[in-house]
Amino acid sequence: MKRPVELWATLACLVGAQLVFLIAAIVRWTAEGGADVVMTPLVLLVLSAVAAGSILARIGIARAGAIAVAVFAALLHLLIVLGDGPVLARVLSGVLGAAQVYAVVLLSTGPMRKFLERR
Repeated sequence: MKRPVELWATLACLVGAQLVFLIAAIVRWTAEGGADVVMTPLVLLVLSAVAAGSILARIGIARAGAIAVAVFAALLHLLIVLGDGPVLARVLSGVLGAAQVYAVVLLSTGPMRKFLERR
């Protein structure tokens, strides 16, 4: 079966958002110091990469796992938005959280369900 466009958009939202989050954390780390700023984005990137890889491999539970990772990331970004921190980090987290919610929506579409169903 041909891979749908929704697949690539989902992978871009899942992994791309976490890459941007990691880059922003590295910039913040170099400006402010404190390596603990990089740990959370790194963990989220690994989780998103595992979810994306399982979707590409069409593993049976991949959709549920990817939705769980995206919801967790969206909630984490929401906490950053509502927290006390630099305005740029809060705005960026708002946009990245929206990308995670969009990934959940894309994972729930018909073409993605059809692609991920058993062969």
